[in-house]
Amino acid sequence: MNRRPKSPSPRIKNPAYRPAFERLDEALEENTPCDNREKIRLMRLALFADVGALEKSGNVVIPE
Repeated sequence: MNRRPKSPSPRIKNPAYRPAFERLDEALEENTPCDNREKIRLMRLALFADVGALEKSGNVVIPE
């Protein structure tokens, strides 16, 4: 009886996948907008809206 576990067989990587993934990466890069300015602006509005309201009220002055 062998008490040592059998080592897993090595995974064979098919080289045909490499060009497919390269094409997928290129397509994603061309078709995905990478401009996150609008997302950041909306996140700031959602997260710091109360700070903006306090600053406009004049009770709190936030240094620049």
